[in-house]
Amino acid sequence: MVIRTAPTEVPERFVPDTMREELLAAEHLARYEWAAALAPDRRVLDAGCGTGYGVEILAAAGAESVLGVDTAGAVVEAARAREAPGVAFEQADIARLPYAGGSFDLITCFEVIEHVPDPSAVLGELARVLAPDGVLAISSPNADRYPPGNPHHVREFTTSEFRALLAEAFAEVRLLAQHQWVSSAVFEERDLTPGALAVRTVKATGRRLGTEAYTVALAGSRSLPEPPPAAALTGTLELRRWLEHFDQQQRILSDQADYMAELGENDAERRDLRRQLVAAETELVRARAELDAARAELDGKLDAGRAELEATRDQLQSALAVMEGVWDSVSWRVTRPLRSAKDVVRPRPHRR
Repeated sequence: MVIRTAPTEVPERFVPDTMREELLAAEHLARYEWAAALAPDRRVLDAGCGTGYGVEILAAAGAESVLGVDTAGAVVEAARAREAPGVAFEQADIARLPYAGGSFDLITCFEVIEHVPDPSAVLGELARVLAPDGVLAISSPNADRYPPGNPHHVREFTTSEFRALLAEAFAEVRLLAQHQWVSSAVFEERDLTPGALAVRTVKATGRRLGTEAYTVALAGSRSLPEPPPAAALTGTLELRRWLEHFDQQQRILSDQADYMAELGENDAERRDLRRQLVAAETELVRARAELDAARAELDGKLDAGRAELEATRDQLQSALAVMEGVWDSVSWRVTRPLRSAKDVVRPRPHRR
């Protein structure tokens, strides 16, 4: 089981009027054309009818009645423009259908089961309203092959997972494959709207179940019918759109390659700048350590100088105190005249 997410521009529903020339149209219409072979004289429920284009196909095939249900009220209201005798549309949750058991002989449920949060509950409800000899025709993208990215899909199933899921609710299950093939066709002018068409593949590809883009199944409680194969062809506009899309993707890839190269250059420059920053930070740490050591040494010398200066100051103050004591003594004062006389009689130096 695969859970996918992607950009929200992916459309949630197929709208024939706006997607007429696309492969998407052929995919959706082929399923209903195939199921239409089972519709004659049956009470049909189209579970998840969307805009109602499938209901028209089933009704045109000769169904006794066709009821289309969808959870989106606005979509159902728009689909009611397609109502005709024997055709009706109602808003309903296919996990809780407001219908009695065994109300329908044929139920179609195409590209819906991957949108619901509880697929087992939905299949159980479809089994409940299906008549004992009724048939469910159902499809889902094959998670192994379907392009990833539809944001509206809650769960996608592989072929084997889809079979196991259906077998929980139905005694009989038969799987079929719906492939996407680009084709080329030759018609008589009168057959430009083809009916019977002989088809062959160019090479033997896609013949093994599990290689299909969509897995289609029939399920019921009794032996299952074998409706003939069906195909729907799209126009060449789809191929032109693919080529334009391919060119656009190539430009995007080229731009991405240039951007990645630029990112690589920027990353190399960033790594070089980081190395320079680490080296600068290492040098700053070393210089700071040397500065702290020099400061500590200078502080030590300054402290020693201050201590020595303090000691010298103390010695000087002691000497001054001694001298002041001498000057103030009696003997110093008594001998003062003698010191003056000594200065008088002291012989003067001889002058030449």
